[in-house]
Amino acid sequence: MSTALVFAFTAGAVATVNPCGFALLPVWFAGQLESRADAPALVRFVRAGLDAVAATAGFVIIFILAGLLVGAGAAWLGPLLPYAGVAIGVGLLVWGVASLLAIELPKTRAMATCRRISTRYGAFGFGLSYGFVSLTCTLPIFTAVAGISLVGDSNLAWLDIAAYLAGAGAVLSLVSVLAAMLGTGLFSAIGTRQNLVRRIAGSLGTLAGLYVTLYWGTVLFGEVPWIRAILNGGLGWAAELNKMISNPTGLTVVFLSLIAILAASAIAMFLRRPGTGRDGTNGG
Repeated sequence: MSTALVFAFTAGAVATVNPCGFALLPVWFAGQLESRADAPALVRFVRAGLDAVAATAGFVIIFILAGLLVGAGAAWLGPLLPYAGVAIGVGLLVWGVASLLAIELPKTRAMATCRRISTRYGAFGFGLSYGFVSLTCTLPIFTAVAGISLVGDSNLAWLDIAAYLAGAGAVLSLVSVLAAMLGTGLFSAIGTRQNLVRRIAGSLGTLAGLYVTLYWGTVLFGEVPWIRAILNGGLGWAAELNKMISNPTGLTVVFLSLIAILAASAIAMFLRRPGTGRDGTNGG
């Protein structure tokens, strides 16, 4: 693998733990932990991998679009980001508190539409949101990887973008599969699984929503000492994760884990074919 591709893969992996949006990783973990509670373990594993692909696609698409817009001189994008970040943070906060306290959100037509979209495209939508709140921290690196010029002369390096996508997908896949495996164990170990797991997910969502709201709120409204103290703690965690992923050992672990997940997913998809009788849902 060339040095440029290694750099692109590393940049993609590190992009998922950027200071602007890394707090959304626990939300991703929580969503995968809670989803498909009654599905067999093999089905949960396969779906976790497919969700990671969808989320990664949304994540990278946002960067490609933003890079091209900035390269074309879209000066309005920068000022829009803090408002979008606060909106996403508040939305996560509302969802987290509602899940934590078992509050049923209003069943309006808009809410029903959101639930329907989330059911079908939730992972992709998460990737879009994650990419949007991460833009400020990692867009310059992505433009360098992708060959996007900020003076309007763009010649996309698709192989480097594919490596960047693989790096981001490796981290999201690891989190997704680990959550699915842990969720399977929790579901088999506890009786009132859905209520407990929903509260765990709600707690993670609340904390993530609070962090994202405070992070982008300081950009809009200025610094507050106690808020800065909270954010510094989060920034410290992000820095440690970055250091762990970007060193040679961590990068090798991420790369090999991606290969292992892809191989296991291929095997699992084969076992799920009608007539195999191996996943508890097919065969006779």
